Amino acid sequence: MKNTLSLLALLIGLSDAQAQNIKPQPVTAPKDASYLLPDGRIALHGDDALAPVIDALNAKFAESHPGFKFAPVLKGSATALPALAAGATAIGFVVGEAMRPDVRAFKAINKHDPLSIRIGYAGHGPRVGGKTPPAVYVNSANPLQGLTMAQLAGLFTSGSPGGDINTWSQLGVTGAWGTRRIHLYGQRDDGDFSTSLRLARLGGMSFAGHYEPLADDAAVLLAVAQDPYGIAIVDWLEPKQPSNAVRIVPLATETGKPFAAPDKAGVANGAYPLTPAITLYIAHPPKRPIESFIKDYLTMALSDEGQAIIARFVDSETGFLPLSQDDLRVEREKLKD
Repeated sequence: MKNTLSLLALLIGLSDAQAQNIKPQPVTAPKDASYLLPDGRIALHGDDALAPVIDALNAKFAESHPGFKFAPVLKGSATALPALAAGATAIGFVVGEAMRPDVRAFKAINKHDPLSIRIGYAGHGPRVGGKTPPAVYVNSANPLQGLTMAQLAGLFTSGSPGGDINTWSQLGVTGAWGTRRIHLYGQRDDGDFSTSLRLARLGGMSFAGHYEPLADDAAVLLAVAQDPYGIAIVDWLEPKQPSNAVRIVPLATETGKPFAAPDKAGVANGAYPLTPAITLYIAHPPKRPIESFIKDYLTMALSDEGQAIIARFVDSETGFLPLSQDDLRVEREKLKD
């Protein structure tokens, strides 16, 4: 009977609190967290291109979490994982994916992988005033209609499971191209863009022996412009249209799927497979709850309101877009307990 009365009193108390609109205590950051600055702000490290998006997300978060203040330290995507590994940031903000060596270093220190959450896409084009995201380019005279990612791996690497592709006829290109060898161009395999692409998107195999590495993307595009039998994978291009002598090849995630270009429509529906994501990394040990305020932040970024914030920056220089509904469901699932 005594327990029943105590339970009844508790329920009455809760009802009174609800009637008076008493709000629960706000979620707070751990006072001993190493990412807390002396003035109480929470450090956020990552890519400077994301500065306006981060500022807008921080402002939205503060609406439901009064008293929370953030200190963005945005010096590039390459700084995010090292800062996360050292405990210097609550969240690492990356355009694309973290470099493999940085992920390995994080795991060596923390004994587990970081958790990655995509909250949007970065880049669409070509367009005036905006950067064009990574894409495959051929000479404008080349009749190639499109490539699957398996074909792209077979083209650029040696030993791909689908077999090596060496001539244009293997891609269904006929006429003057049919029996000619494919000439491969790209950046040097030096740990930066080409290395990351090879490891993350091309199956991790070595580049083909006839892959010709050049100094930068300008040199790569010039080579393709001058070579009707050339093809290249190019990193981000600054806000200007590439030469009319080259064109972007549409891509498909797999055989049977439609080819998509890196334009706004192709990126927005999640169909263009080389689209860099806006990726947030957290130091989340498996089988343990995500830190409360960090989970709230990620949940907010993946909410309809958070996605609408990202959509505000669709016409910015980088051109950010919210996730497709399919990708949004996948990322929201990661936050379920």
